[in-house]
Amino acid sequence: MSVYYDLYASGNPQKKDEQQPLHARVIPSGTLDAKKFIELVSKSNGFSQATIEGCLQAITDELQHWLKQGWTVEVGELGHFSLSLKCGRPVMEKKEIRSPSIHLNKINLRINKKFRESMEPLQLERMESPYRNDGSLNEDNCRTVLIQHLEEQGCITRTDFMRLAGINRDKAIGLLNKYIEEGIIRKYGGGKTVVYLKR
Repeated sequence: MSVYYDLYASGNPQKKDEQQPLHARVIPSGTLDAKKFIELVSKSNGFSQATIEGCLQAITDELQHWLKQGWTVEVGELGHFSLSLKCGRPVMEKKEIRSPSIHLNKINLRINKKFRESMEPLQLERMESPYRNDGSLNEDNCRTVLIQHLEEQGCITRTDFMRLAGINRDKAIGLLNKYIEEGIIRKYGGGKTVVYLKR
C-alpha cells in the first residue's frame, strides 16, 4: 500500500509576497487508536489482546519510572526516549532561576537506525488533496474533511486535521475550537493526548 503525500508551500508569514518553496507532507490514511492497534498486533502474532495490553502497560510504566530518574531509555528497536526541559521564564544568569521554575518541555524519541532503515524504501504516491483549492482551504472544506474523517475513524488529532486539510497549526486550533463551540465536535483528553470526537 502506498503512502500518499501532497506538496505545500512553507507559508512564511514574513514573506507573503514571495514564492515559497514546497515541502512534502503525508496525507494520513487515518489514526489507529490503542485498542485497534492491540487488536491488529494480536491477529498478526497470535498473542491475546489482554497479554499485549498488559505488556504495553508494563513497558509504559517502566519507561515513565526511569525517565523520571533522568535516564535515557532504549525501547527495543523502536528507539531512545529522553526528556527535555524548559525554563518558566527567560533568564540570562544561572542564579536568576531555581528548580521550581524548570518544567518538563517534551519527551523525545530518537528512532533507532535499524528501525528507520526498515522503513525504506517507502512506496510514495502523490495525491492532490480534494479539500483544498490552490493551496488554500476554505472553512466549508475544512469542516467536510473533519467530519468525513470522524465518520470513518471515530476520532482525530490536531496534527491529523492539519495534514488532511493542509492548514497550519494556528488555523487548525482556531477551527477546532470553533467547531467545539458549534457543537460539532467535543474534546477528549488533555495535554499531548487530546483527540476530538464527533458529538
